[in-house]
Amino acid sequence: MDSVFWFILILFTLPFIITTAIMVPIQYRYIKRMEVIKKKKLLSQSQMYEEMPVQEEILHMNLQSNILFIPANIIAGLVYKYQHR
Repeated sequence: MDSVFWFILILFTLPFIITTAIMVPIQYRYIKRMEVIKKKKLLSQSQMYEEMPVQEEILHMNLQSNILFIPANIIAGLVYKYQHR
């Protein structure tokens, strides 16, 4: 294959893989903490999000919907479900 193809492939996939590897433990801890809060307050998930302050809601939205973090979210969610079934 052409060396330009490999350069472009590495240029775009390497940061994606590194970001995913770094974010999986962070996302796992975040998911775990959100479950603890939900159980402690005895609220449904929608009620919990409605009671969040605006700053925390924006942080949650950024952590869960950023295109770079989606694979990390999926992996962390699967690991959490596997460990807590």
